[in-house]
Amino acid sequence: MHTSSLAIMLVIFSILTAGCSPRITSDEAKVLVTLDEIQRGTQSNIDYSGFVQLLNSAQAEISILKQNNDQNSCFLGAVDKCFAAYEIAGKAWKNKLSEKDASRKEDMDMTLSFSLSFAALNIEKANKCYK
Repeated sequence: MHTSSLAIMLVIFSILTAGCSPRITSDEAKVLVTLDEIQRGTQSNIDYSGFVQLLNSAQAEISILKQNNDQNSCFLGAVDKCFAAYEIAGKAWKNKLSEKDASRKEDMDMTLSFSLSFAALNIEKANKCYK
């Protein structure tokens, strides 16, 4: 009798917890905060050197996250895409600063805008990995 009630309780517990989504880790939360800081900075007229500093911080946080053996592939994929978009944005921004031709500056502005939008979408996607 005792083993059957224990087995029933285990089945009920597994059914109740099966629908629970995983929780974000502190390392993942730090990465999201850093990526969000970059996004907010670009919307509030951060300068290029500030952008690069935030990008370096994000890279360090992502490195720490990747050392963790228990990685959420959905989250990590979105973070990698977001960071790559920020790297492209940084290169476009740097080229824009040194460019003399107005047409090329426009191209760099478009690349910068597209990359920042793509990064924002991937931050949102990373957040949805835990909903």
